[in-house]
Amino acid sequence: MEVNDNIPAQGTAGNDSCQKCGIPSYEEGYKIRLCAPCRRGLSRYPIKKEVLWAALGVGLLVLFSLAKFPKSFTAGLNYERALKLEEQHKYISAEAALRQTLKDYPEYLQGACHYMIAAYYNDHLAEADSAREHWAGQTFNKEKELIERVNEVLGGFKNYHFEDTAFHFVRDSLGNDNIAYRAALKQYVQQHPKDNLANYLLADQYFETHEYTATDSLCGQVLTAAPDFQPAYGLLAAAYREEKQYEKATAICNRWLKLNAESVDAHVSLVKILLKQKQDKQALEKALYAYGLEPDNASIMQALTLAYHFNKQTKERDALLARVKQNADTSWLGNLQGVIAGTIPYRD
Repeated sequence: MEVNDNIPAQGTAGNDSCQKCGIPSYEEGYKIRLCAPCRRGLSRYPIKKEVLWAALGVGLLVLFSLAKFPKSFTAGLNYERALKLEEQHKYISAEAALRQTLKDYPEYLQGACHYMIAAYYNDHLAEADSAREHWAGQTFNKEKELIERVNEVLGGFKNYHFEDTAFHFVRDSLGNDNIAYRAALKQYVQQHPKDNLANYLLADQYFETHEYTATDSLCGQVLTAAPDFQPAYGLLAAAYREEKQYEKATAICNRWLKLNAESVDAHVSLVKILLKQKQDKQALEKALYAYGLEPDNASIMQALTLAYHFNKQTKERDALLARVKQNADTSWLGNLQGVIAGTIPYRD
């Protein structure tokens, strides 16, 4: 039944009265004049305040999405999903969703910012750097929090370069002369003790010569200065693993996963720690999870191959090993085959 706004529903209400009960007061701002008690009574299922605010929030979110992506409602929902994944530090999934956003809307500045953040935390530095092209010559001042996060990431790029850029040429000139390179690196660190990249690379040199205590010390120094520098987490976890300090190694990986819950390298590190402890079933479960995140990642394929091997799943191991041999990066293939053949010991 349609309601005629000009006729009171009940009583003898006038223009300044409730149209239902006739009392001389009504809530302003509504098409039909009703007092507060009558309006609540007409609601069959009263809405709690928190539910009401949630509904308003969803409505605003949808409108916001439509405003940003007027041509595609799906694109707007995909973008909001990406932001939720980013909040959960699930950066691989977020990066994939944001890549699609920028494919559909390459001019979308905020999308490019979030894409750079996700790619950076996935250690996809080239992709993160390329995202900056989207906002070349542009400015925006309304999203202070996003600007701060972008600046943090941009600041993090410096940890992948030497303080003295000339040392890049020194390192390249030494080629495969590891002795000369290590000597030059030690001298450089003495001159630049706060250079995070140099300290990390020197720690890696110590790791290669099984000087794990020195590795621990330098990695700890790097992570204190640059807690977002993820390569140091992997090296420190590996050093603890080789020292059989498995609890410490696992704790480092868990810290790492707080930065990026989908960090492939963190999950691979955990697989190796579990395999060293002969927790083969758990290692396989972890490896399969990581493989689902990035099935073409060389490190994951290596870890999953080892997990299949130690779980005696030879059919799956050999099928994956065949894929590994076709991968562009086969530098570690010899060691992997040696472990499988039993000529290279992997664990006690």
